[in-house]
Amino acid sequence: SGDEHLDFIGVLETRRSDFTALDLSHFCGGKDFFWQWTSPRGQSGGILLGINLQVFSIGAVVVGDFHIKIQLKNKEDGFEWVLIATYGAAQEDLKEAYLTELVQFCSLEVKPLLIRGDFNIIRKPSEKNNDRYNAKWPFLFNACIESLDLRELAFSGRQFTWANSLESPTFERLA
Repeated sequence: SGDEHLDFIGVLETRRSDFTALDLSHFCGGKDFFWQWTSPRGQSGGILLGINLQVFSIGAVVVGDFHIKIQLKNKEDGFEWVLIATYGAAQEDLKEAYLTELVQFCSLEVKPLLIRGDFNIIRKPSEKNNDRYNAKWPFLFNACIESLDLRELAFSGRQFTWANSLESPTFERLA
C-alpha cells in the first residue's frame, strides 16, 4: 500500500546462497537498503539482513557462521548501536560453535545491542509441550545471556513458535 516504514529487514532460514538485485529491491519496496547475507548450512540456515540507508549510516559489518553484526548510527540523532541477526544451529553438533560465536560477537561490544533472530534453543522446560528436554543447551544459553547482561524482550502471542511435522508433534517456544 506504500505506507510501510521499514528501517531494517531480517529474513532467517533463507536456504539461499545468493540474491539478485531484483530480489532485494522487492524486499524493500525499491528503497535504498544496504544488504548482507550468509549462506545456509546444508538444508537449513541462511540470514538476509537489510538496513535502510535513509535512516542509518553503516559502520563495521562482521559476518560469522551464525550471525551478522552491523554497527549503525541513526542519521536523525546520531545515536550509535549494534544490530545482530542470528540463526542458531538446529544441529546438536553445531550448538557449541553457535554459542561460542554469540559470546564472541557480543562480549567486547560497548554500544547498545539489539539481537533478533532464531536462537534454536529453548530456555526452560515449560517452553516445550513434552518431556524430551536436554538441559545442557538451555543451561549454557542462559549462562551466555547472563554473562553478556542481555535482556529478553517480553513475548506475546502464541505459546509456542515452532512445531515439527510428526503425527504427534513437538511444540517449542524457541528464543
